[in-house]
Amino acid sequence: MKPILILFIASIFTLNLYSQDITRITGAKGRQVIVGSINEDEAKNRALAEAKLNALKMAGGSEHIQAYDMLYKSEIGNKYDEVFMSDVFSEIRGGIKKCDIISSEKGMDEQKNFFVEVTIDADIVLYSTGPDPAFMVNIDGIKQGYQNGEKLKYTVTPTMDCYLNIFNIYENNASVIFPNEFEKSIKFKAEEKKVFPLSNLLDGYVLEKSAKDPEKNKLLFVFTKEKIPYINYSINHEGDQITSFEDVSSWLFSISPDKRVNYFVQFVIY
Repeated sequence: MKPILILFIASIFTLNLYSQDITRITGAKGRQVIVGSINEDEAKNRALAEAKLNALKMAGGSEHIQAYDMLYKSEIGNKYDEVFMSDVFSEIRGGIKKCDIISSEKGMDEQKNFFVEVTIDADIVLYSTGPDPAFMVNIDGIKQGYQNGEKLKYTVTPTMDCYLNIFNIYENNASVIFPNEFEKSIKFKAEEKKVFPLSNLLDGYVLEKSAKDPEKNKLLFVFTKEKIPYINYSINHEGDQITSFEDVSSWLFSISPDKRVNYFVQFVIY
């Protein structure tokens, strides 16, 4: 899915740790039985999600484990909107900044069920602060539905000076759609309305679907008080800045909630 037809070129930035304390957890395990319609690959993904949850518990993040459970299950079922558009998201008080899969092994349990067990080492970030209620952004002009070939235009108006990264979330993947080749990162001023596209070379983002059926699009807007660029992407042959939902989540949760505000916006192309 490629709803926004812009060619992207990567810029190189230096990424800091956003002044967060990081706890290194080693040897966290997760296990999933291969049963019914669950194949080996899905079992591995489920085992990895459980290992992440166990790493968070080991780091002391068990207070909000239900919210984490919903987050990592969304990686399996691609139901990201259930997390980002719910109150559960505000309960998350940290996350996994980096996850290394140490081993992935198959075996048979006492009931003679085949299983996959994943062991990880992880860098965990736990927050000591909550969201800043004074930091908000109004995003206006995005309709619920568009005709194929129609152009997308919208405005953003923040309550504080801030910076912006925008992601398109689809299936197991994601792409960085702002900043891009034509629209560089800028400082958005408090109470000042900015119209997108920012570039005078564009009079709108052309929306096109890749299939006959209506196509749901999911945009993640992340506003930060400091300039915190997202750099973990690669450029495909069409020039798109390709990344993954997991990497976007790791970047997002490495930023303390008092320094960011994020919005998840959906629309359909008919």
